[in-house]
Amino acid sequence: MVRNLIIILLCCFISVAELSAKKPRKKDIVPIENQMLIDNFKKASELIIQLQKRYPEDPYLQLLQGICYLNIDGKTKDAIKPLTKAKQHYGVYSKRNDNAIEANYHLGLAYHLDHQFEQALKLFEVLKDTIPVKRENIHKQLNQQINYCNNAIALKQNPVDFRITNLGQAINSEFDEHSPIISGNEDLLLFTSNKHGVAKKSKADGLYTEDIYSTQWREGAWLPSVNAGPTINTDGYDATCSLSSDGKTMITYRNHGNGDLYVSELKDDKWSTPEKLPKPINSSYEESHASLSLDGNTIVFTSDRPDGIEGKDIYIAHKLPNDEWGKVLLLNRNVNTELNEESPFLSHDGQTLFFASEGHNSMGGFDIFKSVRDENGQWQQPINIGYPINTPGDDLFYIPTLDGQRVYFASERPGGYGRSDIYIIEFPVTDERTLAVVSGFLFTEDGLPSVNSTITVTNKKSGELIGNYKPQTNSGKYTMIIATGITYEMTISTPGMISISKEINIPYRADYKTRANASYLEPMVLKKE
Repeated sequence: MVRNLIIILLCCFISVAELSAKKPRKKDIVPIENQMLIDNFKKASELIIQLQKRYPEDPYLQLLQGICYLNIDGKTKDAIKPLTKAKQHYGVYSKRNDNAIEANYHLGLAYHLDHQFEQALKLFEVLKDTIPVKRENIHKQLNQQINYCNNAIALKQNPVDFRITNLGQAINSEFDEHSPIISGNEDLLLFTSNKHGVAKKSKADGLYTEDIYSTQWREGAWLPSVNAGPTINTDGYDATCSLSSDGKTMITYRNHGNGDLYVSELKDDKWSTPEKLPKPINSSYEESHASLSLDGNTIVFTSDRPDGIEGKDIYIAHKLPNDEWGKVLLLNRNVNTELNEESPFLSHDGQTLFFASEGHNSMGGFDIFKSVRDENGQWQQPINIGYPINTPGDDLFYIPTLDGQRVYFASERPGGYGRSDIYIIEFPVTDERTLAVVSGFLFTEDGLPSVNSTITVTNKKSGELIGNYKPQTNSGKYTMIIATGITYEMTISTPGMISISKEINIPYRADYKTRANASYLEPMVLKKE
């Protein structure tokens, strides 16, 4: 389940001091705390509201209500008032119990999630200066929150220029929608949701186990999403991870124990029963997310196996000539940290890795980062993709399109349909990310695919070589990913055939709703010399 994970730092130490006739009885408090321990904060909040009718100013109920609001979607701002009242009563620190620490810490979280970064920073710094150094676990948490605040303040000073659009009710609901995966031509979208699907019963919090859903782009709009069905979905957790460019191979996640990665193929418009990926990709530990390269020969994935740095880390593996997966390698410390990394995505050229991390210079929870591979094959220090794409909450599942002009993205934002929604990010048309997918077909005079051709593309103005491309052996189809707004010279060379030169110009595209998913050039027939 993807949502803002607010840590109840010291739940086992919260206590109700000196109960009296003017304070709730312990037997009234215990059911509330029990609901909180199983993450049913909505039910706990309802119990608190009922009890507050008798004890409207009780500081402990104010503290519990504030913590509940922090864990209920859309209630972050509401948490500030009760936590402020609890802080005013308990002060900053007491040797008798940890209620003061709880009130200040969670009020700091509420300010932070409400984008009041300076206010949050002040609270965390006061707590750090007040709490005894021997409380190492608390100081570790405070140091992390202080880092988040400082990062947020710095990132906010240089906001990213972009437009973000909610994909609408055809996809999003009052439940969580996340983990979008998209085909190369953007006509097929699959995602994960915890709304009512294959599972018969909901959990204590009213959510269902996650299922995979799909939708198609038709006549300028997304069709209403549908459950991918019992072949893909089970009573357990099923989630989307990666989709091949042609939309026919999907990697999924299933948690029927420790969590593993599976692969399914689209045949006759139906997804096959997912098959578990073999070792060394899956292990006896959890593998929670994965991404395939454009050619399907490289996989990056997350795992909490013990040979990592700590928590969940990102690994990479390549296919061998015999079509089996080779040795799994842990990505270097430029990528992996002592905190969790998640949702890796490998760019079309395999040179850029997008991923989510709680470490680096995150502004809170998971942020999206990108790392570029250098000429020696080493991943470089990652860059935070910026505010306000990244927020103080958890931001994961960042899926750029092949042309780089758009990003499918899951996030919890004001004005959404409920919990986590799926959005599309569009960058300015002159942004360096704007690329185009250009395809076409090459045939010989007898109608067969021209498989021996080489396509050379240069910048017509500068003469710079952009790349050399080969058509597919079975169809003669070629695909190039090139920057928009530039005039190119394309030369097709084939042994024994007359060379062909063609000028191509791909304009900027500003709106995904009017996009041509790929620019197709007219089929070309090669003639003998």
